Amino acid sequence: MTLTSALNNAVSGLQVNQRGLEIASHNIANATTEGYSRRTVVRAPNFTGDAGPAGVKIIDIQRAANQFLTQQVRTEVAGLGRSEVRDRYLGNTQDLFGTLSTDSSIGQRLATMAERMESLAVEPESSTAAASLVDAALVYVRDLNAISDEIQRLRVQADLEIENAVAALNEDLALVADLNEKIAGARITGDDAGDLMDQRDLALKRIGTEINIKTFERSNGETVILTGDSTILLDGKPTFLSYSSSAAGYVGATFGQIERPDGVSIQSSIRDGRIKGLLEVRDSVLPNLHRQMDALTQNTRDIVNAAHNRGMGLPAAATLSGSRTFADTATDQVTIGSDVRFAITDSSGLTVATFDLPAGTYTIDDLAAAIDAGLGADGSASIVGGALVVSAADPANGIGMVDLNNGADAAISFDDGSGPVAFSGFSNFFGLNDFFQTPGNVTGDNADNISGIVKVRSDLVSNPEFISRGRLADGAVAPVPGTDRAIAIGDGRIMAEVAATLSAPRAIPATGGLPPINKPLNEYAAEIVGLNSQLAAEEGERLKFEEALVGQFETRLTDTTGVNIDEELANILVLQTAFSASARLVTTADEMMQTLVQMKR
Repeated sequence: MTLTSALNNAVSGLQVNQRGLEIASHNIANATTEGYSRRTVVRAPNFTGDAGPAGVKIIDIQRAANQFLTQQVRTEVAGLGRSEVRDRYLGNTQDLFGTLSTDSSIGQRLATMAERMESLAVEPESSTAAASLVDAALVYVRDLNAISDEIQRLRVQADLEIENAVAALNEDLALVADLNEKIAGARITGDDAGDLMDQRDLALKRIGTEINIKTFERSNGETVILTGDSTILLDGKPTFLSYSSSAAGYVGATFGQIERPDGVSIQSSIRDGRIKGLLEVRDSVLPNLHRQMDALTQNTRDIVNAAHNRGMGLPAAATLSGSRTFADTATDQVTIGSDVRFAITDSSGLTVATFDLPAGTYTIDDLAAAIDAGLGADGSASIVGGALVVSAADPANGIGMVDLNNGADAAISFDDGSGPVAFSGFSNFFGLNDFFQTPGNVTGDNADNISGIVKVRSDLVSNPEFISRGRLADGAVAPVPGTDRAIAIGDGRIMAEVAATLSAPRAIPATGGLPPINKPLNEYAAEIVGLNSQLAAEEGERLKFEEALVGQFETRLTDTTGVNIDEELANILVLQTAFSASARLVTTADEMMQTLVQMKR
């Protein structure tokens, strides 16, 4: 071996060991960097023709990678992202109801209202009991309104999160496309692309968290991304998705679709990930809960109103305005199966005037005219804004009515030209003496979103004594004006009936994931809370499983591709020793060269 070849060997050793030290230092510096993969230097003898080996060279900077585990992590983070979203939103819905064992639960609010009704039935003349009932009813509807509003707010929030998630997905698709180009270029030039590949893996993991994906790598190093059912998201150029959120969160609201640039929806291709979880929350979990609350509201309203419309207060309200409006009062027809008695009473319940409306078929206009004529100078009836309004002429008097059907509600058939529909109770059909009101929605209408608008009738809130406690006299002979009382002061029959009906089992069909139920309404409310708690608990367990599964794969991946600082430090010691040996060889070669030069002199 000549001195020149020895020197070349030593210099190549210095260069290779120096690069090795740089790589080891880089590994240690990034030991805690998310997504970093360990680098190793691959060495080989440096042959120069027939002269044999001439030192050492670096043939590759190898990046530790495990494609199988990397793919597993990308697959499993989709399930984790989906479960995290569902767990968070189900946890939020639990906070809406209070707990089953406290006075703050919606079921307990309903039970309290029923208890106040029973108290008023026992003491129908008690102003305090009437006011206490109104207070309990106001708290109940306040909670219904608040729950409905919060469910709608959560739907809007989920929808906005979908828009943000799609935007983040597009950013990562653009990033991967850019990194693909740089990695392909680095392969051509022979540069180290390890850091670029780490960045790409992190971006792919973020994409996999948002939406279920499949990936494969082309021979030039570029990665292709597809959804779980092979819709292309990135192949050379990214397929950017578009979505715009809505400000509507009510049941029945129409939302846009997540679309490709050509307008084709990919929503059906989304089977997992945060976006899937958000879609489920927005389109299923929250609407189902809202429908359950609407069913509770509808049944409460219909039960209470049906009984409340059978009676009257003492004193009674001077004006009763119907909650049902009619599109064409001149042609819409109503058939009344039995006579209906109207009575004007003074503040003590003494009869001022009576009128028995005969059974039969009327247009809405004709019906109002018949009642108006029958009440004469003591009262009036008219159509205001499409609704029936009945009033006492003297505001100090009150108005009441009762179906003359042997204590039962009158059979009502209504036809607006589209076919007859059956109802029960004259006052109940028109909504003349409702306790609860849902503006724009009456008995027989679709129940969607009524939990957000239900309220206690305003004049009952202002004057709780207008609450129906007793029943207007419904004997064969009408009460004699100026002589007979139309309603007794201590009559609590109607309020007792309301309380009993509210506390009795009621058949409610399957709604929003709840099976058919035949229970009192406060127990139905408890079923709503219980189902939500069950769903939240199940999702919590699923989240723990997903976290453990992803954690297991990430640990295995880190064990395979991560940095072990002890190993790197040991490697540095070896490299430093080798570097010192190469440096010593350079020094020796230099000394020998100097000796030869001196000998020649």
